[in-house]
Amino acid sequence: MSKKKKEKLGIVADSTCDMDPEYLKKFNIATVPLKIIFGDEIKNQNVDITNKEYYTRLREGEFPSTGAPAPKAFKEAIDKALEQYEEILFFSIGNKLSATFSVASMVKKQFFDDRVTLIDTNTLSVTMSLIILPAARMIAKGASKEEVLEFVNKTIPHTQVFGGSPSLKYLHKGGRLSRGKYLVGAALNFQPLVTVTDGMIASPGRVRKEQELLRHMRKVARKIAEHHLSELVIVGHCDNKAKAEIWAEYLKKQPMAPKEVLIWEIGPVIGTHLGPDTIGFVWVGEFKEEWLKIKRNLKFWKKGDTEE
Repeated sequence: MSKKKKEKLGIVADSTCDMDPEYLKKFNIATVPLKIIFGDEIKNQNVDITNKEYYTRLREGEFPSTGAPAPKAFKEAIDKALEQYEEILFFSIGNKLSATFSVASMVKKQFFDDRVTLIDTNTLSVTMSLIILPAARMIAKGASKEEVLEFVNKTIPHTQVFGGSPSLKYLHKGGRLSRGKYLVGAALNFQPLVTVTDGMIASPGRVRKEQELLRHMRKVARKIAEHHLSELVIVGHCDNKAKAEIWAEYLKKQPMAPKEVLIWEIGPVIGTHLGPDTIGFVWVGEFKEEWLKIKRNLKFWKKGDTEE
């Protein structure tokens, strides 16, 4: 019995890409799970804890830490993928945000050769999928590794994030916001705006009322329609699909709106630091803080903070 011929190029990603399971299955994208740690209880994202279970526990007052996958998990996932594909592209959460890329690099150096290409997306969560999903579609149409990497390298610098969290609590608990800033912000009922700048989570400002956040979201939605470089935009949410659907519809109604607007849930690893009900847009194109007319810029996520 002859062996099945391998396909040329496949994709593996870490689980923080938060790609909808339907798309993971459609394009046969394997994921390496990061860890969610509740005290002595260790869960693996997308393996033995669902998003629903995770957000329920978070809303009930539990607060986990998170951790990069063990080297063994990377090796097993890549070994399995190489049984089907001649070469693999591995997409990782940004190196400034997590130790995941560093662990993957160590595993590649020790066990693999040029059949495995590591890609630091310089971003996180569903924003990673702005890069991964089009790459998977290119591969499905027969694109070469060189063509896909050219697309990836051109796209990474232009991925954008804008959203808002209803509470500073989770940023503080996760070590992204100092106690002093948290106490002042909580007393004034501040809600942080969230972006990713130079591979780091940042806040271009904060609002005191939900109406202010809604105003900024509407403004950014209109700007996305005017300045997007890709027809794919994702509305990401932390256990708040109903509101995500409202924002998706708002964006679709804009003149020059992108052709594809998806709604995907932000998973436990990133959700730990943003908190339930966080919602935002991710797109490829421009973002300028001057759109918001807010001058404050509070960076609160440092390299290595994702893991214990």
